[in-house]
Amino acid sequence: MLIVFSTLSKVYAQDLFTSLTYDEAKKYAKEFNRPFYVDITADWCFPCKMMEKTVFVDQKVVEYTHDKYLAIQLDVEDFDALILKSEYKISALPVILFFNSKGKLVAKEEGLQTGTKFLELLKKYD
Repeated sequence: MLIVFSTLSKVYAQDLFTSLTYDEAKKYAKEFNRPFYVDITADWCFPCKMMEKTVFVDQKVVEYTHDKYLAIQLDVEDFDALILKSEYKISALPVILFFNSKGKLVAKEEGLQTGTKFLELLKKYD
Protein backbone atom coordinates (compact mmCIF):
# COMPACT_ATOMS: atom_id res chain seq x y z
CA MET A 1 0.00 0.00 0.00
CA LEU A 2 2.84 2.39 0.81
CA ILE A 3 4.40 1.72 -2.60
CA VAL A 4 1.12 2.51 -4.35
CA PHE A 5 0.71 5.77 -2.42
CA SER A 6 4.34 6.71 -3.07
CA THR A 7 3.91 6.07 -6.79
CA LEU A 8 0.63 7.97 -6.80
CA SER A 9 2.27 10.93 -5.06
CA LYS A 10 5.06 11.07 -7.63
CA VAL A 11 2.59 11.08 -10.51
CA TYR A 12 0.43 13.59 -8.69
CA ALA A 13 3.23 16.03 -7.96
CA GLN A 14 4.01 16.43 -11.65
CA ASP A 15 0.69 18.02 -12.51
CA LEU A 16 -2.67 18.95 -11.06
CA PHE A 17 -4.30 15.92 -12.65
CA THR A 18 -3.25 12.33 -12.16
CA SER A 19 -2.96 9.95 -15.07
CA LEU A 20 -5.42 7.60 -13.40
CA THR A 21 -8.51 6.31 -15.14
CA TYR A 22 -11.90 7.02 -13.61
CA ASP A 23 -12.08 3.49 -12.14
CA GLU A 24 -8.57 3.78 -10.72
CA ALA A 25 -9.41 7.16 -9.18
CA LYS A 26 -12.49 5.64 -7.51
CA LYS A 27 -10.40 2.78 -6.18
CA TYR A 28 -7.65 5.02 -4.79
CA ALA A 29 -10.14 7.50 -3.37
CA LYS A 30 -11.80 4.74 -1.41
CA GLU A 31 -8.50 3.15 -0.36
CA PHE A 32 -7.03 6.45 0.86
CA ASN A 33 -10.34 7.94 2.06
CA ARG A 34 -9.95 10.94 -0.24
CA PRO A 35 -12.53 12.77 -2.35
CA PHE A 36 -11.83 13.23 -6.04
CA TYR A 37 -12.97 15.35 -8.92
CA VAL A 38 -13.19 14.84 -12.64
CA ASP A 39 -12.72 17.66 -15.12
CA ILE A 40 -14.38 16.83 -18.43
CA THR A 41 -12.84 18.86 -21.20
CA ALA A 42 -12.44 19.07 -24.98
CA ASP A 43 -9.84 20.50 -27.34
CA TRP A 44 -12.50 22.65 -29.01
CA CYS A 45 -13.88 24.04 -25.71
CA PHE A 46 -12.59 27.61 -25.29
CA PRO A 47 -13.71 27.97 -21.62
CA CYS A 48 -12.04 24.61 -20.85
CA LYS A 49 -8.78 25.87 -22.34
CA MET A 50 -9.06 29.10 -20.35
CA MET A 51 -9.44 27.09 -17.13
CA GLU A 52 -6.37 25.02 -18.02
CA LYS A 53 -4.32 28.20 -18.44
CA THR A 54 -5.63 30.00 -15.36
CA VAL A 55 -7.52 27.96 -12.77
CA PHE A 56 -5.65 24.66 -13.00
CA VAL A 57 -2.26 26.36 -12.66
CA ASP A 58 -3.33 28.64 -9.80
CA GLN A 59 -0.93 27.82 -6.97
CA LYS A 60 -3.65 27.79 -4.30
CA VAL A 61 -5.82 25.46 -6.39
CA VAL A 62 -2.88 23.14 -7.07
CA GLU A 63 -1.83 23.03 -3.41
CA TYR A 64 -5.35 22.47 -2.12
CA THR A 65 -5.95 19.74 -4.67
CA HIS A 66 -2.71 17.99 -3.78
CA ASP A 67 -3.52 18.21 -0.06
CA LYS A 68 -7.15 17.12 -0.18
CA TYR A 69 -8.13 15.48 -3.49
CA LEU A 70 -7.35 13.17 -6.31
CA ALA A 71 -8.07 14.86 -9.62
CA ILE A 72 -8.43 13.50 -13.12
CA GLN A 73 -9.13 15.12 -16.46
CA LEU A 74 -11.00 13.34 -19.23
CA ASP A 75 -11.56 14.34 -22.82
CA VAL A 76 -15.27 14.46 -23.57
CA GLU A 77 -14.79 11.75 -26.22
CA ASP A 78 -12.98 9.30 -23.90
CA PHE A 79 -14.88 6.15 -23.01
CA ASP A 80 -15.06 7.05 -19.29
CA ALA A 81 -16.28 10.55 -20.11
CA LEU A 82 -19.00 9.21 -22.40
CA ILE A 83 -20.27 7.03 -19.57
CA LEU A 84 -20.16 9.92 -17.10
CA LYS A 85 -21.92 12.21 -19.59
CA SER A 86 -24.77 9.76 -19.84
CA GLU A 87 -24.95 8.84 -16.16
CA TYR A 88 -24.84 12.42 -14.86
CA LYS A 89 -26.69 14.10 -17.74
CA ILE A 90 -23.85 16.36 -18.82
CA SER A 91 -24.85 18.63 -21.66
CA ALA A 92 -22.35 21.49 -21.47
CA LEU A 93 -18.65 22.04 -20.96
CA PRO A 94 -16.67 22.74 -18.92
CA VAL A 95 -17.99 20.54 -16.15
CA ILE A 96 -16.39 19.32 -12.94
CA LEU A 97 -17.83 16.32 -11.12
CA PHE A 98 -17.04 16.13 -7.40
CA PHE A 99 -17.15 12.73 -5.71
CA ASN A 100 -16.73 11.69 -2.10
CA SER A 101 -14.21 9.05 -1.10
CA LYS A 102 -16.80 6.33 -1.62
CA GLY A 103 -17.30 7.34 -5.27
CA LYS A 104 -20.70 8.99 -4.79
CA LEU A 105 -21.35 12.17 -6.77
CA VAL A 106 -21.72 15.13 -4.43
CA ALA A 107 -21.83 17.96 -6.97
CA LYS A 108 -21.78 18.79 -10.65
CA GLU A 109 -20.43 22.25 -11.43
CA GLU A 110 -20.87 23.51 -14.99
CA GLY A 111 -19.39 26.56 -16.61
CA LEU A 112 -16.25 28.62 -16.55
CA GLN A 113 -14.66 29.01 -13.11
CA THR A 114 -12.12 31.46 -11.77
CA GLY A 115 -9.30 30.36 -9.49
CA THR A 116 -10.99 31.95 -6.47
CA LYS A 117 -14.38 30.44 -7.22
CA PHE A 118 -12.90 27.01 -7.91
CA LEU A 119 -10.93 27.11 -4.64
CA GLU A 120 -14.21 27.86 -2.83
CA LEU A 121 -15.77 24.82 -4.53
CA LEU A 122 -12.84 22.63 -3.53
CA LYS A 123 -13.24 23.69 0.10
CA LYS A 124 -17.00 23.22 -0.05
CA TYR A 125 -16.89 19.66 -1.35
CA ASP A 126 -13.90 18.16 0.46
